[in-house]
Amino acid sequence: MRILKNILIWVFIIAYFAVAMSFVKERRNKILCHDIKVEILDSLRNGFITVSDIEDFFHETDMNVIGTSVMSINTKELERKLRQYSSVKNAEVYVTLEGDIRVEIDQRNPIVRIVNKRKQSYYIDQEGTIMPLSSKYSSHVLIANGNIVEHFEVNRTREIYCDNPVPISIGSYQSENWKRNYMVCDLYELSKFIYEDDFWRAQIEQIYVNNEYEFELIPRVGAHLIYFGSIENYKIKFRNLRAFYLQGLNNVGWNKYDKISLKFENQVICTKR
Repeated sequence: MRILKNILIWVFIIAYFAVAMSFVKERRNKILCHDIKVEILDSLRNGFITVSDIEDFFHETDMNVIGTSVMSINTKELERKLRQYSSVKNAEVYVTLEGDIRVEIDQRNPIVRIVNKRKQSYYIDQEGTIMPLSSKYSSHVLIANGNIVEHFEVNRTREIYCDNPVPISIGSYQSENWKRNYMVCDLYELSKFIYEDDFWRAQIEQIYVNNEYEFELIPRVGAHLIYFGSIENYKIKFRNLRAFYLQGLNNVGWNKYDKISLKFENQVICTKR
């Protein structure tokens, strides 16, 4: 008898939830979308995309959802299309029982602006994604220019693809062609390190690639040029340079030297003015 009672209770509970869900679904089918509310999560840091841009997107002919049932709105498809914007890192779209569409946008965060040998210019963000320049917003980030030739087509590529590139070897040395083409990968790694370090982000404003495909750094403070050399052992080079800044230049003055070279292992070589 007790078992039968328990079965009847569970049947009643399941039936109740089925009816309740049916009622909720029927109610949702009658709810029409009447408003779009957009939030740009990092608008204080970047301004590549605005609320009005997203609202314009929804008012396009095939995206016009105002007046349609919230149940018929494909939020996943809307998210996919929003992520096609070069400046959008992530998009979340959902509907409410009040008939609102809520949109949350997370922008890409550029860490360096590349100006290549052909004078083409674009950003690279923290994830290694290429971002075209914007006509309405300019990000104040590290500049990299000089002898920069890409291993991809700038206008057709979104990712720079730097994972384990295979060099074309000549003897024990990498060919000049490989060094030249994968310079962007080295620039990305170097720029990311600078960006993620508060000290160096405040200190370094430009990276120049010279004719030997080596790096020269231009600081914000001090009238000197830093000959950095290749990316090899770059963390050690920055460690040595930081120690020299704090223990040397702070004592003798930031304008005493014309050139600071880090090209040679564990050495900081300075040339006076």
